[in-house]
Amino acid sequence: MLTRPSTLDDANPSDDATAVDARLESLVARTRLGDPDGFSALVALTEPRIRRLLGRLACREADLDDLVQETYLRAWKSLPGFRGKSRFSTWLYRIATNVASTWRQGRRIVASLPDDVYVSLRSPPELGEAPLMEAYERALSGLSPDLRAVFILHETEGMSYRDVAETLGCPIGTVMSRLHRARVRILEELRERLEELAP
Repeated sequence: MLTRPSTLDDANPSDDATAVDARLESLVARTRLGDPDGFSALVALTEPRIRRLLGRLACREADLDDLVQETYLRAWKSLPGFRGKSRFSTWLYRIATNVASTWRQGRRIVASLPDDVYVSLRSPPELGEAPLMEAYERALSGLSPDLRAVFILHETEGMSYRDVAETLGCPIGTVMSRLHRARVRILEELRERLEELAP
């Protein structure tokens, strides 16, 4: 009986992250040893999150397939140089972030609506969620690429400060500062929207 490959998103919350990292490391080792299925298995395991990350980093849906492909093409070419100093998932996120950054140069940033709103402010029941979701989307799209990347990686993808710093190649203090500024701007946008809608 054929079953689809599991992905990082299939993992139960109780699954040990170390086990997932070990699986990725095993696949990297297989790929380096010439196993033709090793890299395909890496892609199958990581692609849903890479696709979601690229979408949230302001990539248009029409371009998403190309950007995912470019991410894995760069990963394939760079894999011989991967030394395991950081986790493979962090290394791959960095490649995807760089692909998105290259794509954004000279292009208008188009926001994508997140699966969930990762801020504490909520709409009063009589206003409904739609106005705040629109304000959230507008606020997210208005962030600079640096602030947006930090916010998405930490708040949406659940990466630690250290992993975000490794992914973006900046100090942890910079990550914390950018995350704070991103949160403040998003909350300000949501508060302004609430004031506009208040009777």
